[in-house]
Order: sequence, then C-alpha cells, then structure tokens
Amino acid sequence: MNLKAVIHKRHQFRPMLCGHKAVETGAACLLFMVQGQLGQATLGHFLIASKTGALTMFPLLGITLTRHARHFANRWMSAIFVGACAFFADALIHGSHYPGAYTEAAFTAIGAFALSVILSYTPLGKQIDRLAESFLHYHRQ
Repeated sequence: MNLKAVIHKRHQFRPMLCGHKAVETGAACLLFMVQGQLGQATLGHFLIASKTGALTMFPLLGITLTRHARHFANRWMSAIFVGACAFFADALIHGSHYPGAYTEAAFTAIGAFALSVILSYTPLGKQIDRLAESFLHYHRQ
C-alpha cells in the first residue's frame, strides 16, 4: 500500500521532515565521529549516529505540533533548528572524539545545518517544501 494513500497530504509533512532531518543529523554525526574515515565506521558507530539522529528528531516533531511549525517552511530556519537540536543530541549521546567536551557536538551541528541547507535545493528538498506549503495552508484555516 502506498504511504501517500494512507496519510493525507497535509499530514505527510511531519514524517517526511522528521525522517529527513534525522538522516541528515545521523550522517553528520557519523562523519565527524569517525573523523572523516568512513571506511573505519563500525556497526557501533552507525548505532550511535542513529541515536543522535533520532534524538534530534523529537524536538522537531514537537515543534510541528505547535503554531511555530510555519518556521520549517523556511530552509534557513529549518536548518538552524536542526543544527541546534543536533548539538544537544550529540552532546547527550556520546562524548567528543576531538579536544574539548562539546567540539564534536558543534561539528555535528554545523554539519547537520549545512546538509539541511544543501539538501533543501535538491528535488527531495523541493518535495518537502511543497508538503510544507500544504501543511501550513491547512493550519492557517
């Protein structure tokens, strides 16, 4: 069964946004956790990065349930929210592999921010923008 058939168009935005941002954060976390040596990534690294991505997603999901969800229609605001959530998620999930207690969390936040902005210009990002418009239009009524 097609996911679009099950979830009405105005409700497709939430899972698409949250899943997309969790993957962006997880990818940034993995990249910095293994210090760019992706060939050395283990299952443990992938699990930690997945936890970081999932933890990043929960505050974003919560925001989509409020009137502040309209800010996610702007790629820059969305990237800022993702970066901030990624920083806290990374800092909570594991310690830094770099000098300084929060250095890796800061790198992950910057990486998640950059991925969010870059991917917003792709066809997938444009699809999320269209879903955001229908989501926001429904909530304004």
